[in-house]
Amino acid sequence: MFSEVDMEERLVSKLVMAHPGELFRRRYLERHNISVQDAATKLNIHRENLMHFLNGNAPVSKELASKLETLTHVSANFWISWQNDYDRQQTEKTRQQNVDA
Repeated sequence: MFSEVDMEERLVSKLVMAHPGELFRRRYLERHNISVQDAATKLNIHRENLMHFLNGNAPVSKELASKLETLTHVSANFWISWQNDYDRQQTEKTRQQNVDA
């Protein structure tokens, strides 16, 4: 039998996680009707760098997580943890595709 922790891990592994940039876009920019340029200015980063993050092409760095915390009032640890979980899921997805191939 599976323990409660095992069952939770299996359930989470089946959920498709959004990249943290997508999460930020949906939960902050779109919800508050903030443009990418305005967000980049508030975060004190180049618009192009923010676009890479929003499009899932750049991870959350410690520096960006700290800036996101200041802007969103969501802890930097949340953003780093979300990135780590997303990366784990992507690694597992790639591993599974290689096994299935």
